[in-house]
Amino acid sequence: FGIDRIYDVMEELNLFPENISKAPKALFFNLGEKEAATALQLMDNLRDNNISCELYPDKVKLDKQIKYADKKNIPYAVIIGSTEIETRTCIIKDLKKGEQVSVNFENVPPFFTDK
Repeated sequence: FGIDRIYDVMEELNLFPENISKAPKALFFNLGEKEAATALQLMDNLRDNNISCELYPDKVKLDKQIKYADKKNIPYAVIIGSTEIETRTCIIKDLKKGEQVSVNFENVPPFFTDK
């Protein structure tokens, strides 16, 4: 078995202690190489501000990425497409409420520190 399978089984059987299962604050959707590279730069900035986040590992349909975030109880999705790269903005979607806002790259850390 691979580590992914072992992790999935442990998660299904609730074998992880409660105190280590804190979900990241945001999941950056993977929309391609250029978009992922931009996301990684923003993620470094968030982590420097003690905000946990992760990038979905593969470029797949958004529905699959949303289901992943839901399964891991990640409250926010950050979407960066080619238009957002040009305008230096990203879309931050509250996955529980279904609301989304456009945020300038430099305002992303303050957005999450207020949450």
